[in-house]
Amino acid sequence: MVVLGDVSGKGLPAAMTVALVVGAVRTLAEFTTSPAEMLEGLNRRLCGRLRGGFATCLALRLQPDGTGSIASAGHPSPFLNGRELDLPGALPMGIHETDYEEIALAMKPTDRLALYTDGLLEARNPQGDLYGFERLESLFAHEMTANVACDHAVTFGQEDDITVLTLTRLRAGEEATVLATASTV
Repeated sequence: MVVLGDVSGKGLPAAMTVALVVGAVRTLAEFTTSPAEMLEGLNRRLCGRLRGGFATCLALRLQPDGTGSIASAGHPSPFLNGRELDLPGALPMGIHETDYEEIALAMKPTDRLALYTDGLLEARNPQGDLYGFERLESLFAHEMTANVACDHAVTFGQEDDITVLTLTRLRAGEEATVLATASTV
């Protein structure tokens, strides 16, 4: 199970929300492997506690054979092999109770999946241009690691925190040097 999220706000309130989410994810993972159920449980715990804030989140479950499922709570869609996944629209968590929908996902050997927070999209250069979807698509069209993707955004002009997680499914029998790379700036 991979869970990637982003909370609104800054400072101590945001850090406390992250602590709540991490604790809830660890507890919920003992009772469900469904990404949609994971998000629904997180949302129940966040509703009424964020004082007008919210959190976006992706929950992804992958099996050793590359099959799995993914659900989103208002989070930017990940890229599979350079193409944005078409996920059902959903509200962020903490606003009100809602159901989340998960879709099936299958990764073949050598497939690459990139998950990221909106800080990557919203990086802004000195001229005021956003990094945006066009640059993001171009970035993930190549075999991009999390570190390189974050470096691109920082060089462009980082304003918000950025997290990128890249996963590559290996061929049968292939030795992993790194199972997953994640970078946060």
